Amino acid sequence: MSSPYGKPTPPSVHTIDPHMLFDSRPIYSHAATTTGACRIVATAGQVGCDADRVFPSDIEDQLSLAMENLGRALEAAGATVTDIFKLVYYIVDYDPNNRRHTKHVKAFLNGHRPPTTLVPVPALADPQMKFEIEAYAAVKVQPLREVDVVVVGAGLSGLKAAFDVQKAGFSCVVVEARGRVGGKTWSVDPLGEGRFVDVGAAWINDTNQGKIYELARSLGLEMVVQNTTGKVIQEDLTGDLGLFDYGGTPGVSDEC
Repeated sequence: MSSPYGKPTPPSVHTIDPHMLFDSRPIYSHAATTTGACRIVATAGQVGCDADRVFPSDIEDQLSLAMENLGRALEAAGATVTDIFKLVYYIVDYDPNNRRHTKHVKAFLNGHRPPTTLVPVPALADPQMKFEIEAYAAVKVQPLREVDVVVVGAGLSGLKAAFDVQKAGFSCVVVEARGRVGGKTWSVDPLGEGRFVDVGAAWINDTNQGKIYELARSLGLEMVVQNTTGKVIQEDLTGDLGLFDYGGTPGVSDEC
């Protein structure tokens, strides 16, 4: 584990397997303790629904969604899985001979073993809810650090600015609200097959974006020529398609 400043940081949570208690591996530990100055994070019970409060009918899908939602809640509070020192989960109509939650919890914890408590219940707040999980975490408090420059935004311009600042011998940090860098430039592999799609992109050139262009060259990145001829296809908010010349004015066309 490392701090935001690149220095190794001891974990904030230590799990304990006491002598004379049964072996609780690989899911949980019997006790946990925190060390050093920590900020405590508590989540509400997270359930298996999407942002529109739609609950899948399949319990497996609810379990998966609940773990994803718990991860989002922790991340929003600045905590990670390894900061968790206690988990409590509630299962409707729990069957000890069919512990379907185990693989989902194990995958979420990824080797971390905080103390856990399972509470079988006859029902939750909504009849559709079958599983609910809450977490308590301790986040190591980082000491204040003074830097020469703070760069706001980790898009291409922000990263280039930070690169130049450090090259000039000054210290700096880059702050970004989203959980990734690159700004408009964002490539994803939706099928997990190594085939990427640009859902956000930014063309650069050597005419009016010379600084970022030189950075790309210095990093040995492959260059391609931007196509400025041909037709552009536009899809508007109603789903209608329009075809127009590159550099022209969008308009609906019967050709689409």
